[in-house]
Amino acid sequence: MPLPLFLIVVLLGSPPSPAPPVAAARAHVAAHGPAIVRSLAELLEIPCVADDLEGTTRTARWIARAFAGRGAEMNVVGRDGVPPLVVGRLDATEAPESARTLGVYVHYDGQPVDPTEWTFGPWTPTLTTKALEAGGVARPLPEDGEPIDPEARLYARASGDDKAPLVALLAAIDALEAAGLPRRSNLVFLFEGEEEAGSPHLGDYLDDPRVRPWLDADLWLICDGPCHQSRRPQLVFGVRGITGFELTVYGASRHLHSGHYGNWAPNPGHRLARLLASMKDDDGRVLVDGFLDGVLPPGEAVARAAATIPPFEDALRAELGLKESEAGDAPYLERMLLPSLNVRGLKSATVGRTARNVIPTTATASIDVRLVKGQDPAAVRERIRRHVEERGYLVLDRDPTDAERLAHARIAKMTGAGGYRAVQTSLDHPQAEWLIETTRLAAGDDLVLMPILGGSLPLWLFEEKLGVPLVIVPIANHDDNQHAPDENLRLGNLWYGVELMAAIAATR
Repeated sequence: MPLPLFLIVVLLGSPPSPAPPVAAARAHVAAHGPAIVRSLAELLEIPCVADDLEGTTRTARWIARAFAGRGAEMNVVGRDGVPPLVVGRLDATEAPESARTLGVYVHYDGQPVDPTEWTFGPWTPTLTTKALEAGGVARPLPEDGEPIDPEARLYARASGDDKAPLVALLAAIDALEAAGLPRRSNLVFLFEGEEEAGSPHLGDYLDDPRVRPWLDADLWLICDGPCHQSRRPQLVFGVRGITGFELTVYGASRHLHSGHYGNWAPNPGHRLARLLASMKDDDGRVLVDGFLDGVLPPGEAVARAAATIPPFEDALRAELGLKESEAGDAPYLERMLLPSLNVRGLKSATVGRTARNVIPTTATASIDVRLVKGQDPAAVRERIRRHVEERGYLVLDRDPTDAERLAHARIAKMTGAGGYRAVQTSLDHPQAEWLIETTRLAAGDDLVLMPILGGSLPLWLFEEKLGVPLVIVPIANHDDNQHAPDENLRLGNLWYGVELMAAIAATR
């Protein structure tokens, strides 16, 4: 005989009540969720790619108006031919002079688009009942008072990466105001419009006297990226750095007929394949001498954080159609704490319908290298250059001359420079510990503490120029098609973002 409901409640206990700011956020979403979705759709309608100055300027002004309407002091700062930076400040409503000051960074630009690859237009925000691959279908944007399924998805460029945190923060400010709850943290804002282009002008902006006075903070929240692959909320305490290069191997000075010259003239495609194979073994271990030089050990705090990460690798391999992953199916975090060498593109003549019976003149690989704490981009590139030299190649930074072709059997061109180093905040830092406990108000025991993000962001600029700790605070769903066609945001993740931002703003 089943137990009566009242007895089940007595035996199991009632679920704990949410913290007041989280409760306020949930009540606000319940009452105004459709308006929040429509507000995000309005922002997503503005085409906004870093090389579109008109679109980025319109977006920056929309953001500044929205925050100014909540009482923030805002300023749009421009440079000739560069997407504007939006800076601002919203003081705590309770004891601002003694409150913690949090910096909030969001980038408002999206990746370039090819509209022909999208199910809906990339700048036509479209709500679906659930993910398209799960059978979701388009539906109208919700009207006031209409319930919204948290599994619904909003499709548009920059929906998951990275306009959602802006609207989540605006809704959180409204929620606290409606509930009569004080904001106990001062907030300073830095909203950038060319992160997807590598933030080439961010360093100049941070040094700009029109910007720098706005940016004093105790902790920077980098609101970017997705939640954990296990679908649980996460905080991320660092990012890998990055460098890259293109490597070209040369054959004959003109294309040759593969029948007349095959087995006689060296094929640069074969040579490049062997050269790349010499850099990395079949199990993913990089074989370049000194590649791990400077890598710092993870430490005890990282080991403790690893214990919060649920096992998800089997499910992720199944989702991605992979029988195995590198290093004998090593844990994901273990691999992210090591530098990587990735072939991101190969080219030598053509394939498919345009393939020809030729020995091509060149073969080129485009390579990115992800760096971890303690590594210098230039030093890593130099070790790779030496690796190529040790395989018998003359390594140039330009095309070879005729004399060089006749004097050297193997010639390679290595081009590319720059990049930036990795950044990592200690999980034991007092500001980080405060953020962890505050985030748990919204995330509960599901919170994952990820010591480092696999991707790269130019956060060394914050560390070097602003000199305070930073933590990445993601809200987007992990399957948001980031940077790809049909980018989307799961609305349940947007609601989590509202709860999280309300907790952060209202917690001393």
